[in-house]
Amino acid sequence: MDHQITREILWNIGHQVRYFINPITLIFLVILGVGIWRRVKLWRLGQERSRFHLPQEKEIWLRLKFTLGSIFSHRQILRSSYPGFIHFLIFWGLITLAIGSATIFVQHQITEPLFGYEFFYGSFYLYFSLIMDVAGLAAIVGVLLVVHRRYISRPRALDNLPEDSLSLILLFSVLLSGFVVEGLRIGATKPSFEVYSPLGWQLAKMFSDLPLGTGGFIRLHRLLWWVHFFLSCGLIAYVGYSKLLHIFSSSLNTFLRSFEPPAAFKPILNMEERESFGATKLEEFTWKELLDGDACTRCGRCQENCPAFLTAKPLNPKKITLDLKKQMEIVYASLNGTRGPVPPLVGGVGIMEDELWACTTCLACQEHCPVFITPMEKIVEMRRGLVLMESRFPPEVQLVFRNLENNSNPWGVGLGLRADWAKGLEVNTVAEQKEMELLFWVGCAGSFDDRNKRVATSLVRILKACGVKFSILGTEENCCGDPARRIGNEYLYQMLARANIEVFKANGVKKILTMCPHCFNALKNEYPQLGGNFQVIHYTQFLAEALAGGRLKLRKPLNQVAVYHDSCLLGRGNAIYEEPRQILKAIPGLQVVEMDQNRARSFCCGAGGGRMWMEEKIGTRINRMRTEQAMQTKANYVGTACPYCLTMVLDGIKEKGLEESMSALDLSELVIRSL
Repeated sequence: MDHQITREILWNIGHQVRYFINPITLIFLVILGVGIWRRVKLWRLGQERSRFHLPQEKEIWLRLKFTLGSIFSHRQILRSSYPGFIHFLIFWGLITLAIGSATIFVQHQITEPLFGYEFFYGSFYLYFSLIMDVAGLAAIVGVLLVVHRRYISRPRALDNLPEDSLSLILLFSVLLSGFVVEGLRIGATKPSFEVYSPLGWQLAKMFSDLPLGTGGFIRLHRLLWWVHFFLSCGLIAYVGYSKLLHIFSSSLNTFLRSFEPPAAFKPILNMEERESFGATKLEEFTWKELLDGDACTRCGRCQENCPAFLTAKPLNPKKITLDLKKQMEIVYASLNGTRGPVPPLVGGVGIMEDELWACTTCLACQEHCPVFITPMEKIVEMRRGLVLMESRFPPEVQLVFRNLENNSNPWGVGLGLRADWAKGLEVNTVAEQKEMELLFWVGCAGSFDDRNKRVATSLVRILKACGVKFSILGTEENCCGDPARRIGNEYLYQMLARANIEVFKANGVKKILTMCPHCFNALKNEYPQLGGNFQVIHYTQFLAEALAGGRLKLRKPLNQVAVYHDSCLLGRGNAIYEEPRQILKAIPGLQVVEMDQNRARSFCCGAGGGRMWMEEKIGTRINRMRTEQAMQTKANYVGTACPYCLTMVLDGIKEKGLEESMSALDLSELVIRSL
């Protein structure tokens, strides 16, 4: 009886048709392969990827595990819930249908003709039919939701191109024609068990009212079966020439993603021997960076989380990625003689200088990209090209470079005054005390900026309260080099960094505590690129541990409301989210609230990427928008853990005239008030 619960594979088409189907399918697969290979040739315009050599077997498996986990769980895509859910429906619907088609192929062309073995009957067939109908329906619902979102609700993040419409039409036609073919088959054969194909069953009931007769059903079924077959083959081939290529390119991009710290820029090695620096033309990017263009699905999450874009600056990370893709196609066409000279990479037909200088290197674009595209890295590479090859940068940056070269700090204050902030605090330098538990790296802001000198003083008092034996470098300390590197002056950065590394080694430094997240990131994640390997902690990590371990006790209540502003480099750059909040929660009487945009979604203060030293003349000031977000919480204190953030939030509060109701304080200052 169970063997009667089945259907004839290729019913009404004939078994001999496989001699036609297989070659036709192969032709369309070849067309797909040609399209993919064309894109591969475009990627190969780039250089070898220095940070991704042939991985060892263990690394391959780790990457494969990560990639498959990301693809099948949709964990990155579902971070934006509604569009993520839509993609989830389409993805799992199509995956299930593909597995079902492969299952039918296995019996029809392998197990049955070669081994006489059949499994496509009975309970397996019934549940198979049900799952396939549910999967197809899920995919259709997903496509309809995409159409509504893309063409009716039309969020700003999405742009519509003809290929989007064609992809959706093809996909919907394949799904709908598949169900129509199923309904016609059920309507002609009328098996009672096909209720397990609920959508096909309902369509069959609808078709029964048509004056077709059994012969009409059979002829129409045969015609539409071939229509469905060629639509399916056409969709497969079209993948290689459309946005649907992301099925392959986004998966490959995920597999090849960097697992290095996200805020650590790749170094320019052997600078003295090189003839070019950064990227002044497309071919100076790596092939992986060119792959990013084809991996991009134009979802717009990067732009909708970019502080520059959201404050009406000319920068749009999505546009940067797509402009580079366009430039890649122009270069390829020029090399093949199908078009004229290639326009400049910057200042040509796409990317403008103002776009590059608007970036705060806050990592928001890379944090929210579901397929691990890195617009920020490309922006810095183009900045390097402008600065080191063409001496093109905002005029105010010239003074910053000169100050860093002559006095090792962006303010230009005399190097000999670097330790003056510590007068009267009884703080030892390493020259006076080499035996220490840790080195307190003060940084330029703590040494020279009047407001942040008070933060450095607070940290000294806390370290002493904890009984920590520490020293500072004093006049031996140079700028960590972060501003120079992010602006694009890699040569100046390496000069400063190498000088600091030599000082650390000469003084036997092992463990470093930093006040500034920019210094923390440079010393922890970027100095190892130049041979400087040290244990580096940010003060919030130290404080959270000291409070948890009882080394530091807070007793005085602060009966106020506080909100914490996540620093980009501390949060997205180094995943330090909980320690600052643990510090605030340890303060008696302090009520801690959150801004809507917090942790990984935190909004930049506007000072990163060297923007601290540049004029902000276009659009709304970024720090103003962040201050407005803090205002909505009704907090008395805005807690920060970064000198740049403290300065920018203070400026925002003053601009809004909120000095009497709101104040910006470093977390160490709040701890001192409770200590």
